Amino acid sequence: MKFRSTRLSKKNLFYTPSTRKNVSTPKKPRSLKPLRWIWRNYLKVCTFLGFMIILSTVISTLVMNSLTPSGPVDLPPKMVLQMTLKGSIPETPQKDPVLAALGISKASLYEIINALKTAKTDDQIAAFILEFKAGGYPPSQLAELREAIADFKTSGKPTIVFAPSYDIMSTGISSYFLASVFDEIWMQPIGMVSMSGYYSEQPYFRKTLDWLGVNPQVFQRKEYKSAMDSMNKEHMTPESREAMSALLGDFHDTLTKAISDSRDIPANTLEGYINKGTLTDQEAMDAQLVDRLGYGDELVTEFNERLGGTKEEKIPYISLDHYITYLTHGSINPLYIISKMTKKHLGYKQENKGEIALIFAQGTIVQYAPETHKFDMGSNAIAADEVAKWIYDATFNDNIKTIVLRIDSPGGSPQASETIRRALERAKDEGKRVIVSMGSMAASGGYWIACVADHIFANEMTITGSIGVIGAQFDLSGLWSKLLVNWDSISTAENADLNSMSKPLSDSAKARYNTMMDSIYDAFLNRVAEGRNLSYSSVDEIARGRVWSGKRALDIKLIDSLGGLNDALLWAAKDLGHEDIKSAGVVIVPSPRAGLDAILSLLGVSAGKMVKVATQLDDLHALTEVAPVESLMQIQQDLAHQQNISVYTPNPIR
Repeated sequence: MKFRSTRLSKKNLFYTPSTRKNVSTPKKPRSLKPLRWIWRNYLKVCTFLGFMIILSTVISTLVMNSLTPSGPVDLPPKMVLQMTLKGSIPETPQKDPVLAALGISKASLYEIINALKTAKTDDQIAAFILEFKAGGYPPSQLAELREAIADFKTSGKPTIVFAPSYDIMSTGISSYFLASVFDEIWMQPIGMVSMSGYYSEQPYFRKTLDWLGVNPQVFQRKEYKSAMDSMNKEHMTPESREAMSALLGDFHDTLTKAISDSRDIPANTLEGYINKGTLTDQEAMDAQLVDRLGYGDELVTEFNERLGGTKEEKIPYISLDHYITYLTHGSINPLYIISKMTKKHLGYKQENKGEIALIFAQGTIVQYAPETHKFDMGSNAIAADEVAKWIYDATFNDNIKTIVLRIDSPGGSPQASETIRRALERAKDEGKRVIVSMGSMAASGGYWIACVADHIFANEMTITGSIGVIGAQFDLSGLWSKLLVNWDSISTAENADLNSMSKPLSDSAKARYNTMMDSIYDAFLNRVAEGRNLSYSSVDEIARGRVWSGKRALDIKLIDSLGGLNDALLWAAKDLGHEDIKSAGVVIVPSPRAGLDAILSLLGVSAGKMVKVATQLDDLHALTEVAPVESLMQIQQDLAHQQNISVYTPNPIR
């Protein structure tokens, strides 16, 4: 099939017939012809790409619709809940479970834990299987996920974990820490089990910078604030070694105790395996670290028989993403969900019926939100202006009684941290309770925010504290000299050159930097002392820029309780007089945007226009049920299974 270029370029899209005739127009300069040609073709390309995006979306939804029952149908009476852990686990809930079901975004740790809690009492879920793939997972996240899996196990439903090898992470003991909670640990033959302990190394560039003629002028409060040591020192300082040794030692002890208890392996025996570092498949079997050596297809076949399935009638599997989508929308059919949301004017939002507002703050703390596209899949920055607004929204919502702030941040701008802290303080002034749940890290500016809370939760392996401040100004004058570059300048004030990197700081400029460092550090200590009801001197002793594990933070009163996000939510619910989280109700602020809304934002389509196509979407449902293409789609589905697209989905619920 060929497209006529005249039809594409002259009709409908950009061309409107003129209502005037015989009107002469001056000829445009020939010099502009290339620009006009480029502009016309640019518009054609944009139009074609937009058309292909929309066509691809429609075809994808039609394909997925043909592979799923249409409408809000009941799921099978018996299913296996399957989860694949790959890459990372987001802290903040993504745009919408619909996007997760379409493979566009991932379920967050909060959504995963809640899904496991529901599956625990769901009679249709017969078992839980996890497949481990390569990724980087903070130990504190794995600890919260492990706790949720342990809670699921109390239902008596079997749990199995599988991986080709358990040496798939930089710190193998962390992956095995999660695996050890399962009833059965499967590994593919030839796989390895990494049991190596924690190892941390850092390069030091001071000699390199000296050779280049670069002088880092560092201002820090206090001696444990080591963020610039790699630039300013030649070796690890005693203070840095002390803090990191204690931190990694706490992590090591927590993980090994959990593994020892779960696998019933004596602590000294387990330490022997850890000192070996990596065990072969047979060594892991002999050490009872692995229960079965087998392949994914063998696991599927054997587990199907255990659950009462047959070769003809296999027990279906439902992915965790689809299960979350079903819990949210009552369906796993994307086209049905899109149609349902369109009819509601794309107004899908979590209804504000709960008494607990849950707000996520993840990333480096900055004052203002960066300019991003509307189809943002998640930001690695905590924008003070946005987070403060969310807090104020919850503060002046009469239904909300408690704000739970989940913090996962290494710190950032003191001014931005103060903006968020003030918003929480204002919430308390308005009678709201403020609870903080720390993720893998809530240090420096993250703790600045947290210290105002009524109650602080952290995991044993959360990194927190780092109550201090650091700043640096690089003097590149030596480098410019080596490059034979001479800088000259004009100044209208004594310290107008504070930010110049072409010369060393003057004594007056250094004095100003030290004054700023002292002011911020003093303010930090005062806020911690006030928020934690401690004396200034006692805070100064545990501050000094040092990081602490959550386990030690409890002993020195930087936090109030050990636990994850669900523990914080349960505490908040009971504090309000409820027996459980569900009866209190949790509202995520801001409410995740609907998946369709996000897609349409990317395409620049307004909600009002899309409302008109709701009926057409219903017609597409009926069409795909009776169209001849259905047989073709079934063939495609069968081929997908034969190709073993997913280890655990020989007969998936899609």
